[in-house]
Amino acid sequence: MDNANELFEKWKSQFRKGFLELCILELLAEEGRSYGLQIMESLRVAGIDVSEGTLYPLLMRMTKDGSIISNWETPDIGHPRKYYSITTGGQNLLSNMLEEYERSEIARSRLSKKGKSI
Repeated sequence: MDNANELFEKWKSQFRKGFLELCILELLAEEGRSYGLQIMESLRVAGIDVSEGTLYPLLMRMTKDGSIISNWETPDIGHPRKYYSITTGGQNLLSNMLEEYERSEIARSRLSKKGKSI
């Protein structure tokens, strides 16, 4: 792998970490609550492929930092599932993240347009 590819892979990894957290918070804000495989499927349908090995450690970290909470539920039929919900702190974090994402996208767009007009 050449240096440009290595640098891209490092950048992509860092970008995805923050972006996935944003998407999970947004998903939970919309859905109210969801379990891990349901979150993974919703992300996949949206065009974001994520493995269990990436998702579950992220959910654990987000639970630890207080942006989401989890609780086990046992349905009448089937096995117990851990459901995740966004907290008030997570709602505030999501709001800040969306504002920053929008500012960043506007700035990137302006740079892109500026480059095309030169």
